[in-house]
Amino acid sequence: MAHEISHESGRAEIAYAGETPWHGLGVKVDGLQTAAAMLRAAGLEWGVETRPLFVGLHGAERLDLGDSTTQKVDSHIAIMRGDTGAVLGVASTRYAPIQNAQAGDVVDALVAEGGVHVEVAGALGHGERCWMLSHIPGDFEVVRGDAVRPYFLLAWGHDGKHGLAGKLTPIRVVCNNTLTAAGLGKGRWSESADVYVRHTRSATLRIEEARAALGIVKRQLEDTTDAYRALAGVRVTDRQVGEYLGKVFPMDLPADKTEAESEEYRAKLERWEAHQRELLALYEGGRGVDIPGVAGTAWAAYNAVTEWVDHTYPTLQSGAVSAARQRSVLFGSYAGVKARALTSALALVG
Repeated sequence: MAHEISHESGRAEIAYAGETPWHGLGVKVDGLQTAAAMLRAAGLEWGVETRPLFVGLHGAERLDLGDSTTQKVDSHIAIMRGDTGAVLGVASTRYAPIQNAQAGDVVDALVAEGGVHVEVAGALGHGERCWMLSHIPGDFEVVRGDAVRPYFLLAWGHDGKHGLAGKLTPIRVVCNNTLTAAGLGKGRWSESADVYVRHTRSATLRIEEARAALGIVKRQLEDTTDAYRALAGVRVTDRQVGEYLGKVFPMDLPADKTEAESEEYRAKLERWEAHQRELLALYEGGRGVDIPGVAGTAWAAYNAVTEWVDHTYPTLQSGAVSAARQRSVLFGSYAGVKARALTSALALVG
């Protein structure tokens, strides 16, 4: 199952408004949607619970009623999906589940302020990771005809590793795929999220705090608008573009002459050079470059990287979407690449 959308309940656990996602799965809804309504449409009304964890004689972790061949693990518990009984993860006894409905409450706090609606909600794997992507009022044009729509990505885990993380993720309309463009950084979501809630006994209180903190999203939107427009206002030379792309995707220098002359290093260098040419082709003729005021700017250079990350990288030569690469774009290391791309592009502004 290349897309990794959860089918644990016997159906694709995803719902969407607007354009059909790249995998063509899920329930399409019409009109403005609250988080609660989208959770129902996506089949995410199930909850999670915790159970004692037992270890067998050979060290295999499993749920059990306990017998003479098992030993209870006092320091950890199993996280179980309530409707199917699937074990989604293992955590310490300090863990307290954040339910899907609670995550929806955070988004609906934005809905209450007016204008926000959910466009995508879904679960991956067996339900161990879930997310919602909501459109926030405040669409803006970087240059005339090049619009950006701001979204709020909320992701939460039932795997014992991730809490609830929220992040502003502006998406260029010309790219037209909200599902692939949203991302949280590699490793701990708490390091790249704008709002983060841990799975602990006081999680409910911190969700209330998160609701109050969501105002930072709108402030960040103002900063993002200014940053994108500043990029569009800077003309760049071919040399600057080459240096920029090399900074975003650097090539490791050889340790010594022997390594530099090795067949392995030469092959690695050829792959890097081919990738740089691919990025340069997107800079010169990628999506939206034909919009007046985009070509030849730092904005075009930045979008060459984001287009490659969001659209080129996840797609295999066969045309299929790689599950591992798609997951990396949604929740992994390639979100970090886009952050580095923006920081490096802003350095061109001066």
